[in-house]
Amino acid sequence: MTERQQRINEAAEQFTNALVESFRTVAARGEAAQEQSAQLTQEFFNRVISNLRAQTEDTREMTQTLAEQQQRAQEAGRTLTQESVNAYMDFVNSMFSFWQARRSGSEERREEEEEK
Repeated sequence: MTERQQRINEAAEQFTNALVESFRTVAARGEAAQEQSAQLTQEFFNRVISNLRAQTEDTREMTQTLAEQQQRAQEAGRTLTQESVNAYMDFVNSMFSFWQARRSGSEERREEEEEK
């Protein structure tokens, strides 16, 4: 083998080694980028799921609060209606009592006048 052939072989080997090393580097970087992408995707979906859970809990609490407020409003409406009816009935009863008292008084006066 000649010296020239030996240098060509060494150059080819160095070129091959450099090429193999660059492919390994590219493959390693690709793998690292893929892992990072997978991690970022997982973190993204974990955050989305976490946010959805928090929103669901907030919505449930708000719904519960609104239901409680609606129930209190209904109870207040029933109480107000009952008190209004009671006040009206008291008014009607007082008017009836007043009318009865006036009627009684008129009858007594008539009887007194008839007795005279």
